[in-house]
Amino acid sequence: MKALAVYVLRERDGAPQEIHIESGISGLVASYAGIVERFEAAALPDGRVSLLFEDGRQFCGRARPAATFGIEMWHASGRRPVRIADPLRDRIAHAAEEVGSPDEEEEFRALMPGRVIEIKVAEGDRVEAGQLLLVIEAMKMHNEIRCDRPGVVASVEVSTGQLLEGGALLVIVRPGSDGSSPGSSP
Repeated sequence: MKALAVYVLRERDGAPQEIHIESGISGLVASYAGIVERFEAAALPDGRVSLLFEDGRQFCGRARPAATFGIEMWHASGRRPVRIADPLRDRIAHAAEEVGSPDEEEEFRALMPGRVIEIKVAEGDRVEAGQLLLVIEAMKMHNEIRCDRPGVVASVEVSTGQLLEGGALLVIVRPGSDGSSPGSSP
């Protein structure tokens, strides 16, 4: 299956719920809360979108961009706001909730085999949350590895062009500033 570039967050019981949408051999696959749904999607001539599920259920409705959060969908039973989140921005926004102690070093590792395309930081560099650390090519896609929180690069464990195994250590970032980075003030 090929993952689509966007995943959806919607509110359920006051908490966001991730819905991962991927293209499968015969249509689309959505997975959320341990449930997997297979369906086909088609644009209808009147502007509605039709979703036909594997078990015969059908959902028809319209969607339009919403001013603040993503899209608004409406169908026979009413309107529903649906948040669409860029996975990177969502990860950064929730990073503080997920990281351990702010005093711990953060290790960045390759999630799958690949090759280092570009390294954007060096040992001693100050980095901010969301800053690009390096780019890895895996499965013919360029994957940007970005920092989750501000800190100082303690070490870069790879070099440009290096082939990687899944789980390989890439970069270590320690919290705060030790004053050794270029351009830092005491």
